[in-house]
Amino acid sequence: MKLHSPGPLRLYARYCAVFLLAQVALLYAGTGMWARWAQNAHEQSEHAEARRVHAMLAERLLAHPDGDPRALLRAIENETGYPLQLLALNELPGTMAPDDRRRLQRLPGTVVLEKGRSYRRLGTGDYVLAVGDWTDGPVEVEGQFTWIGLWLALATAVAVPLYFLIHRLWHDIRTLQRAVGYLRANCFDHPVPPMRTALLKPLAVALQDMAEQMRLLLDGQRLMGQAMAHELRTPLARIRFTASLLQAAREDAQEHDVLLREVDTDIQHLDRLSTAGIEYIRFGRMPLVDRSEVALPALMDAVVAHVQARTEVVIRHRCAPGLVVNAHSAALELALRNVLANAVRHARALVSVHAQIESAGVCIRVEDDGAGIPVADRERVFKPYVRLGTAGGGFGLGLAMVKTIVERHSGTVDIADSGIGGAMVVLRLPL
Repeated sequence: MKLHSPGPLRLYARYCAVFLLAQVALLYAGTGMWARWAQNAHEQSEHAEARRVHAMLAERLLAHPDGDPRALLRAIENETGYPLQLLALNELPGTMAPDDRRRLQRLPGTVVLEKGRSYRRLGTGDYVLAVGDWTDGPVEVEGQFTWIGLWLALATAVAVPLYFLIHRLWHDIRTLQRAVGYLRANCFDHPVPPMRTALLKPLAVALQDMAEQMRLLLDGQRLMGQAMAHELRTPLARIRFTASLLQAAREDAQEHDVLLREVDTDIQHLDRLSTAGIEYIRFGRMPLVDRSEVALPALMDAVVAHVQARTEVVIRHRCAPGLVVNAHSAALELALRNVLANAVRHARALVSVHAQIESAGVCIRVEDDGAGIPVADRERVFKPYVRLGTAGGGFGLGLAMVKTIVERHSGTVDIADSGIGGAMVVLRLPL
């Protein structure tokens, strides 16, 4: 299936649209709150100014109670420049709210603002002083252009950096797409290039690790297939040769039985070989997620008893009491059984097993008094079907299986010289 990804402009358009819509929503909400706050502040300031002006005008009008109020009002209007008007209580504009009308009638000294004009009742009389009429004021075109410029500047501030971010992201996505294509073509040696964006760097590292794991897995399967074919060749050749001898020994019953036993022995060898190979593959692919707390002393006692019953080699073992490890019980038991069986197979008379807690976790040492393993071969013996000799028997899968199981538990396995003369296999597992 071919992977498709949008071009940088389409990707940019999607992200930019989302970011700009979010920015517009935030700006709209913010400017709305600011406008409401500014409107309230403006109304409070206007109301305070209206009260001050009305107090001054009322003081001057009430200071001449016997004069003509309208003539006095015109004189004050010419002096101050305020547009003034004297209205009777029943001449208030019909657009005034009923509550404001009642306040003017019942509460002398109350100032009411209504459509650019302010009203105040003069004392307890029947007249109301109206000041100003600014409803036909000029439109603030300059303020509108200021807001438009501000919105354009903010949109540009979001869109331009976002374009470079999306372009880098698109480049990394295309790089990852090509890397996945190499993996699908089994080109595991092609490294994943470094990412430009920090967001995708962990994904690139994980993809590189997966490619390395897949390469190791396929290499292991290839080597195992070659080794399996080599191991099968010898017993099959013996069976073929024995079958030809059986044709010639039809009349000799004793020789016929001997040849049949040899065929049966080779068939059993093939059966054990296939069983070991299947077991190795099974644990190699097993996720080992079903882990639990395993009591190591009890597990070691069971494994040592199982192996000791099948050998004359003395097995001595020690384990720290109460030692518990978080592991897959069946897999750990198989690993201990294989490493112990390998030590018994190459030992002369003694095998020592010791388990203890170290700073990094649990350490299990299995030593034998055999010939040991040369330093040059200590890494090679962990590969499938590798045997340093044929005297001990086996198929060369025991230590390979041990290494697979230990590494699946995030542990390590190494080989060193033993204090009792042979080799020492060291297993380290996290707690």
